[in-house]
Amino acid sequence: MTGYLPGDPRYGLSGEALRNYYRTKPAQWAIYCWDKPGTEATRRALLPNQNNYVKNFGERVIGYGHFVSDDGRDTLGTSFFMQLDDRAAADAFVAGEPMNKAGVYQRVEIHRWSNSFQKRAADYRRKGMQQFLCTGPKTGTPEFFREHLHAHESYFASYGDSFIFRGPIRSADGADNIGTALLLELPDRAAADKFWNEEPFAKNGGYQRDSRIVRWVFGD
Repeated sequence: MTGYLPGDPRYGLSGEALRNYYRTKPAQWAIYCWDKPGTEATRRALLPNQNNYVKNFGERVIGYGHFVSDDGRDTLGTSFFMQLDDRAAADAFVAGEPMNKAGVYQRVEIHRWSNSFQKRAADYRRKGMQQFLCTGPKTGTPEFFREHLHAHESYFASYGDSFIFRGPIRSADGADNIGTALLLELPDRAAADKFWNEEPFAKNGGYQRDSRIVRWVFGD
């Protein structure tokens, strides 16, 4: 039993077959850009340019939005989930992004990522609640994650249509699962904390280092 549920493209895969599945998938990227203090005016001025830049990538855009404070008043940065050929293409995307060119960002994180069910933010039926990014690197052993995988997938299934999209962070070659990055819509921060704290990997100590929940809003 691999732990993946029927209907999942990974169902029945394990070991090298699972690694090859990820190796041969089109490369996808989770890109987090965090603003420098004092750049709010520049951000506001460049937001239309950023929107147009992203639109030019068409269906290669899986999701685009902004990190905000828990009260929704302050913008903390921008995230992009993109399908791009390789790391060089991801670097080029960031290099050409208007706010990055203008020096708005304090730091940029680029992670290889895999969109588990090929869902895009544009396909998601919004509910008018709050959105959150949950992300973190794995700190458990491969045996730990095999042990909890079925519970993890079943737990995620219980949240059904709350997911905007979700997927694992991958190693540079795509083969290995080294973390997670997901977007979901819930009533409030307390509900997001509950979701994360009861998730089987997190609950059992599998995401102890640099685990983050950040409020997020759609980029359009």
